[in-house]
Amino acid sequence: MKREVAAIAIATALLTIPAAVPASAMECVAYAKSVTQINLRGDAWKWWDSASGEYSRGHKPHMGAVMVFDRTKHMRHGHVAVVVDLIGDREVLVDQANWAAGKHNKGKVSRAVSVVDVSEKNDWSDVRVRWKDSPDYGRDNPVRGFIYSTPESRG
Repeated sequence: MKREVAAIAIATALLTIPAAVPASAMECVAYAKSVTQINLRGDAWKWWDSASGEYSRGHKPHMGAVMVFDRTKHMRHGHVAVVVDLIGDREVLVDQANWAAGKHNKGKVSRAVSVVDVSEKNDWSDVRVRWKDSPDYGRDNPVRGFIYSTPESRG
């Protein structure tokens, strides 16, 4: 029951975000900070290590968790996205900013974007992100894990 209430509270909070967050140019880190209770600094790929000792982390998606993409030659600063729905064991929907390529899409907020786990071990270490308004998914992207808004338990 508590879990259902928490999920409803997170979903309700995420649904109220559009009025508070401008859809104009925004970096993924600024967006994730604005819609979660996670307050970290630095490039997106650094969030995973920065969360150690501050926030709970794991390798299973949860509603409201921040998915931390590792940096690659295509994503020099990494990327973060916020999980807004759990579709199945290997698919979630995320809200994110500054994902789409091209100067006309730079900084835009994308909502309810499908992300699928393509990792061999079903551990969310490698994902593909669906291109909005297309049935196609992009390249494989390494993921460090998920940061949850709960404090890390000590001891």
